[in-house]
Amino acid sequence: MSFLSSLKSILSFEEENRAFEAGNPNFITQASRIKHALQILMESHVHISILLDDESEHTTRLIGVSNNGLLLDQLNNREAHNKMRSAKDIQVLAKRSAIPFNFNSRVLSLAKGGGYFISMPEKIYHPQKRDFFRIPLENIEKYKFSASLQYSENTLTGHIIDASFGGICVAVYANCYVKKGDILSPASMVLKNGDKIISDFTVCTVKKAHQDGFTRLGCQFLNIEPAEKKNLHKFITESSRERAKKP
Repeated sequence: MSFLSSLKSILSFEEENRAFEAGNPNFITQASRIKHALQILMESHVHISILLDDESEHTTRLIGVSNNGLLLDQLNNREAHNKMRSAKDIQVLAKRSAIPFNFNSRVLSLAKGGGYFISMPEKIYHPQKRDFFRIPLENIEKYKFSASLQYSENTLTGHIIDASFGGICVAVYANCYVKKGDILSPASMVLKNGDKIISDFTVCTVKKAHQDGFTRLGCQFLNIEPAEKKNLHKFITESSRERAKKP
């Protein structure tokens, strides 16, 4: 399978997965993703706040995640513990990497070894950290990308996967090692109408697809002329509108 065919196949699969998720990017709603996110929260050992019906707030930790529910550590304060024993609906408030991680739950029972067994949430409020939402692009063969690593003869060529006002994600073949923090200069991207945008980029993320031989780079615009920035914003806005019209 060619590079482009393989890439389009993977992106099509990812797009199908996105279709199962709610349209609001601020919420996690898929059951498998909810469980995975809660496991990450537990492994981070962050303190979480429990808000009860009487609006009192108490601090605890998430110490267990299973398919049947969640296990919270026992509250130290006796009065708070008694309130938790008789509570039904609760709000769980937490932050991970300064991003809210909030959900509603129900107290199911007291745990044998101490603590509280609560229900698995139906959704989690966990807004995206990025400043700009990405617009996935269709017919990616139209969106070509080429660049050089700054101060070298090493080159990268590929296609643009998605774009935002702050940067792009590209899938490239590279004849060199690329890492976070590298500068791509000069770099160019071709839009569907044939317009070419010239800009420098900072590499923010690197993800290697070992089986398919290409590398995904998340890149932030570094130097872009006002006129080209205007054309880029117009392209992203039009692409967003076209995508919104689809059923």
